Amino acid sequence: MTTQFITNSKGEKTAAIVPIAEYEELLHQHHLNLELTDEYKSMIDGMISQEEAGNAGYVSYQHIKSRFLGKK
Repeated sequence: MTTQFITNSKGEKTAAIVPIAEYEELLHQHHLNLELTDEYKSMIDGMISQEEAGNAGYVSYQHIKSRFLGKK
C-alpha cells in the first residue's frame, strides 16, 4: 500500500494515510531523535522553575535574531 492523502474541497492535502508498519517506524525514529542529554533536561527544568516563580523574561523575535546575527 502506498501513502494516500485526504484532501479538502479545494484539493489541498489535509491528512495522510500510511501503513501501520511505516507509522510505527516513524514513531520509533521520532522517539530516538528526542533522546535528550541530562544537561538539556536540567536547562529546561530551570526555565520551567523560573516561569513558575514569575522570574522568566520574555524577549522579542527581533531581539533573539540580533543576538545571533548582530545588529543590522
